Amino acid sequence: MVIRSKSIQLFYVTIMKTYLIILIVVVVCSSEPHCSKFHYEEKLLEKMIRTEILVENMKKQIDDIEARVTGAIAKLNEDTAKWKGEIETMQESSKANLITLQEKAKSELDKNMQAVEDLKDKVVSPNIAFHAKKVKNKNPAAGDTLVFTDILLNLGESYNTNTGVFTVPLGGIYLFTVQLCISQGNRFDCGLIVDNVYMDVAIYQDNYNGHTSCYKVTTIVSVKSGNKVWVKVIYRSGSGQILYHDDSNFWNSFSGVLVQTD
Repeated sequence: MVIRSKSIQLFYVTIMKTYLIILIVVVVCSSEPHCSKFHYEEKLLEKMIRTEILVENMKKQIDDIEARVTGAIAKLNEDTAKWKGEIETMQESSKANLITLQEKAKSELDKNMQAVEDLKDKVVSPNIAFHAKKVKNKNPAAGDTLVFTDILLNLGESYNTNTGVFTVPLGGIYLFTVQLCISQGNRFDCGLIVDNVYMDVAIYQDNYNGHTSCYKVTTIVSVKSGNKVWVKVIYRSGSGQILYHDDSNFWNSFSGVLVQTD
């Protein structure tokens, strides 16, 4: 170490100075007639002892300084390693927290985007409604589907005038209405069907002794997207043409409207 090298150099310089002083004293004393041989030896020994004590003290000081410097360097290295570990731990923790926050933010953003899409579907898509009149077959048999051929309204284009079936484009609560006009003296039973399941059943019967009667039935139904909805004949009795239609006063009609989406 640099400190130890300087300490050794200082030690040798001190020794050289001491021996130089001793040499000067010896020369001086040898030039003076009153200095005896024993006097010189005594003085020389005294100076050597003092010099040795001084050197020992200096060595102790140097060793002490060296020990303290070595301890300080070791402590500094230890603290540096500790700080480095803490900084690395903080960096890893910050990185992990940042990743967690990013994932959380992305998840929340995805949820909000999905909520916006759902809301958009509810706000933009609910314009679903149809209204059709005039049955294709005025004398249907039990089990037949009533097909209404004249379209008055078909928002969403989900009612089929060829089959008489309304295909649900968006799940939710729908309001369906069926109006039928029964020829005099006849009875006609029909039901609203959703995927072959009866959602409502009604009896249409002429009770006015020779006059045509019109009846309207309204039903609220919860349906899923893709469900099929139609009007099915359950029972009929009487003779001649069962259903009567006149564009001025007697309308056979089938309508539906989306009230609320799922």
